[in-house]
Amino acid sequence: MQSEFGVAVTTRYRVECRRKGSLLWVARAKNRVVTAGLNKLLDATFKTGLASPVWYIGLVKASITDAAITSGAATLTSASNPFVAADAGRSIIVRGAGASGADLVTTISVFNSAGNVTLAVNASTTVSNGFAAWDARAGDTMSSHSPWIENTDYSNATRPGFTAGTIAGGSVDNSASQGVFNMNVNNSLIFGCFMADNNTIGGTTGTLYGMAMFGSPGSRQANGGDTLNVTATLSISST
Repeated sequence: MQSEFGVAVTTRYRVECRRKGSLLWVARAKNRVVTAGLNKLLDATFKTGLASPVWYIGLVKASITDAAITSGAATLTSASNPFVAADAGRSIIVRGAGASGADLVTTISVFNSAGNVTLAVNASTTVSNGFAAWDARAGDTMSSHSPWIENTDYSNATRPGFTAGTIAGGSVDNSASQGVFNMNVNNSLIFGCFMADNNTIGGTTGTLYGMAMFGSPGSRQANGGDTLNVTATLSISST
């Protein structure tokens, strides 16, 4: 029997937060590409082509603000009924539900109902009216991505552009010209990053390429005057 091979498409983000030149924190995120992004790759490569592709980087914040979980329990609830069956297995961040009030970074283990899921680990801290965000669904688009919403707490006129460097070894990044966000809101919570081909801050049109949530220890906070420098690395590998 002939073996079946394929490709894996991933995006890695590295986010630096600086205040008056000093490095405050570094966060990393990794994702697979949503279906709309995969379709764009196929179209650009095998069908219509893209003479001058333009992509932009955005920031992610929590999709729900009424997350509730009890210390010692793994059942997460939300009165806004945001969950679907396909969310089982996806990574999730529940702000403040970890040890000593740190974030709980885990996965959704079981979908119980639209307002109730079981997480892979128990909470260490009780949270009510809390923030939570989880990985993008395959069918997410710029007009519909309920597991997360866009963070627009910065003064740039548009989403920062992704300026690609040299493609080599199945990978390309923007390390020579990072995406820069000039934050202008205090206590702004950031859960990850996304990439789209529309530069309108808060816009819901264009193609969503992919979204990635931060790994442990979870969400990060920035204040007005802070600068976020984002390096995005896009890779394709054979499987």
